[in-house]
Amino acid sequence: MRELLWSLSLVVIIVALGGCSSSSKTSGFPEAKDVGYQIVEYGGLSDKRAVLDKDNIKKIEDIIADVKWDKTISVDKGSKEDAVFWFIDQDNKEGQKYKVWFNETGSADVQDGKQVGGVLEGKDGKTLSSIFKLNDQK
Repeated sequence: MRELLWSLSLVVIIVALGGCSSSSKTSGFPEAKDVGYQIVEYGGLSDKRAVLDKDNIKKIEDIIADVKWDKTISVDKGSKEDAVFWFIDQDNKEGQKYKVWFNETGSADVQDGKQVGGVLEGKDGKTLSSIFKLNDQK
């Protein structure tokens, strides 16, 4: 009986501690302070710009966490990417760069720094595009 009570107490403690841990969609990514980006313009990339709004940074983190990555495909576009972006951590270190091609349908193709391709479906592509364009006007 004592062993059963001890085992039950241990299970309750483990479950309680498990509930205290935070799990986010972006686990594996350090928390971003900013998102740096450049837009492709005539003749190359624009000057470096930054997304500083915490809500927009969180949206970008969630969007990247939702990308359907596929190591078997390569995003090999005939045209230059529309934008390049990267996360900047609390120590001001730039993370992996992502290239993105926005499609007319609202989706987007993404390529990470390791040349692995992925797809952003519907509203995620539109959201990412609008964040960069809104910040582009500031």
